[in-house]
Amino acid sequence: MSGGRKALIIANDVYENPSLGRLRSPVQDARALARALGDPGIGGFEVRVVHNEPAYQMAGHIEDFFLDAVPGGLLVLHLSCHGVKSESGELFFAARNTRPDRLGSTAVPADFVQRCMRGSRSRSIVLFLDCLPT
Repeated sequence: MSGGRKALIIANDVYENPSLGRLRSPVQDARALARALGDPGIGGFEVRVVHNEPAYQMAGHIEDFFLDAVPGGLLVLHLSCHGVKSESGELFFAARNTRPDRLGSTAVPADFVQRCMRGSRSRSIVLFLDCLPT
């Protein structure tokens, strides 16, 4: 680990459910951001890129990312995917296996991400949401 500067970049551009259309730029954006953040002269972050994984794996990466943080560290989480709202107005981040009619079990709830952030020992957290609403 490179001390406390860590970035997790999650990019989903392909979805099994046809109602969630393919996105054009998440992978290219994720690679460019990873290069910039990982460059010692620019960001100096330890970077992990996650691409087109199912919801349970996305959630696991997010939870591990925040729980493994060190006090005083700087964390950057970037989510590039569809943002889907439930009928009750809750926001979910779409994964490869997301079914809009089963968001609770096939997508990552925004409140889960928020709970992970609150539970982290790091108090310096940057969250970038690049989510196309559906």
